[in-house]
Amino acid sequence: MNPGRSRAGYAEVNGTRLYYEAHGAGTPLLFLHGFTLDRRMWRAQVEALRDRCLVVTYDARGFGRSALPGSEPYRHCDDAAALCEYLDLGPILAVGHSIGAHQLLELALARPDLVRGWVGLCFAGLAGVPFPSEIAALFSALRRAAGEQGVGEAKRLWGACAWFTPARQDPSLAAELDVMLADYSGWHWTHQNPAVSLEPPAAERLSELDRPSLVVTGDLDFPYHDEIATRLLAGISGARAVRLQGAGHMANMEKPSGFNDALLSFVEQVDSTSVG
Repeated sequence: MNPGRSRAGYAEVNGTRLYYEAHGAGTPLLFLHGFTLDRRMWRAQVEALRDRCLVVTYDARGFGRSALPGSEPYRHCDDAAALCEYLDLGPILAVGHSIGAHQLLELALARPDLVRGWVGLCFAGLAGVPFPSEIAALFSALRRAAGEQGVGEAKRLWGACAWFTPARQDPSLAAELDVMLADYSGWHWTHQNPAVSLEPPAAERLSELDRPSLVVTGDLDFPYHDEIATRLLAGISGARAVRLQGAGHMANMEKPSGFNDALLSFVEQVDSTSVG
């Protein structure tokens, strides 16, 4: 990839088609969004970091402009690895939000040769930490609504859930979220996703992660995410914690300055530490 310029396109990798955007030059960072979102959730990070880093955002399989899953099993971490190799990124700092944080943790465990450091923001989906009962009930209601009333009704329910409430206090953020949700296909509510996870699961392999790690939470997010953060910090040697005050689940969008400062500090830490 040519340094110092913006680039966007589609990567035909790992049996799928992934849309990506790359900006800037320097330390390579790969960003992966959370569920129903896409690369646009990282807008503030791209703007803040592109003068210091090579910032790569992409849409996971099934989201944004990327291809929908088919019937064959796949792993998101394998998609991420293939994209890194396609773009010749070299070892990256992997930054994931919510379930995207879990998928990039799997990347760091499965392909440590591709990862120099890992950042988990408002992590979701760690095995052994059950979702809150109201969220588990919402997941069931979403599939039921999509099947009986259509994807539009499922989107309405999802967009009104508590994960988005703090961000929706800001009309501009609410508008950004609504654009991404409008563009989401709803495929996962009407199909059985053949995505699979690592075996043994990442939750049982935290001690294997020997890369610098940063765990970021928002103090307005669900306690569920704090429980996961506690597990991560206990299991990953040397992991650092950052808690963003006044931030909910969309913490990087709600408090971009705080998150960007923490991320830049982490970049400097990793750049000053050689990884064998």
